[in-house]
Amino acid sequence: MPPVRIDVASLPAYGRRLIHEAADLSRSSLHLRQLSIYGLNIDAWFSDPGYADLCTRNIAQTPPGASAAKITLFLLDAASIGAPAPARWGENTFDRAAFNEALAAAGLHGAYLHDPRVWQFFSPKERAGVQMIREPGATPDWEAGGPLRVFLHWAAAMGGARLCHAATLGHAGKGVLLSGAGGSGKSGTTLAGIAGGLSTVGDDYCLLTLGDGPSAHPLYRILKQDPAGVARALGSAASSRFGALNWQGKYEIHASALSPSPFVDRLTIKALLLPKVAQAPRSELRPVSAGVAMRAFAPSSVFQLPDDEARGIQFAAALCRKLPCYELLLSEDAEDIAGTIRRFIEGLPA
Repeated sequence: MPPVRIDVASLPAYGRRLIHEAADLSRSSLHLRQLSIYGLNIDAWFSDPGYADLCTRNIAQTPPGASAAKITLFLLDAASIGAPAPARWGENTFDRAAFNEALAAAGLHGAYLHDPRVWQFFSPKERAGVQMIREPGATPDWEAGGPLRVFLHWAAAMGGARLCHAATLGHAGKGVLLSGAGGSGKSGTTLAGIAGGLSTVGDDYCLLTLGDGPSAHPLYRILKQDPAGVARALGSAASSRFGALNWQGKYEIHASALSPSPFVDRLTIKALLLPKVAQAPRSELRPVSAGVAMRAFAPSSVFQLPDDEARGIQFAAALCRKLPCYELLLSEDAEDIAGTIRRFIEGLPA
């Protein structure tokens, strides 16, 4: 039987049905993993134990706090639970705005990936979400490096935190955000900083809160870097510890492969840096306006996520107004990069 086809009109009902059918499944055939990140306690039920292990290994486990929200997720594949194949999108075009508006009117968040065919729905009211894929392993190539990303985005937003595409480096609890488009040097700068003794809450995604002052909290315990960047920061022999390259030709370096671990549970963010591969003789920091920083930070942090662009842009604007912002012109010397950032952080106010 061919899969059902969904359009904007039938979308909310399909999302509700998947969430409720998932909640009614017998738990005896599923695999429970309890995940704890900043502000969230998550009961995640998986149909595929391999996927459960991947998420447990790569998602940061940190103390969530006394007021943490309890979330239930069902990460399912149709083949394992004997369910119908995931629906296909039935309209000739995929209008993202109309998709989001239809779900928002029903009190839902959602996302659809055409290839592979992946549906993700989340109900803030019920604090429950479901992901449905065709069969074990039928997730996008990037899932291993950022598992459950959109669910963490939706759930964290309930408490005022934002998932952001930014790297971090810190020293003695103070830190900086590193932002910019792919290829700007965020990951290489992070790895250079770590090699120089700095800490991090992540080099790709983190949770940000504003409160009395911006703070960054970890989502994943993975660093990503290409072989050349690994060689520059850690030496040519280091890559032998990191396994195979991922779909982007990068190593996904788990915290367990680094000793001592550079990961911390929180950094108080004091500045926003925009790395730029400049092949400069020495790394240099130059002040930039909040507007320049906003144009670098917002696109990758807001538009990589499936909805809520307006509030994401507002958050990005508030963050860039709160923080001093700098362009970081990078040398090719990892020790110089680390030293430049360390001295800068040490000079920031407490």
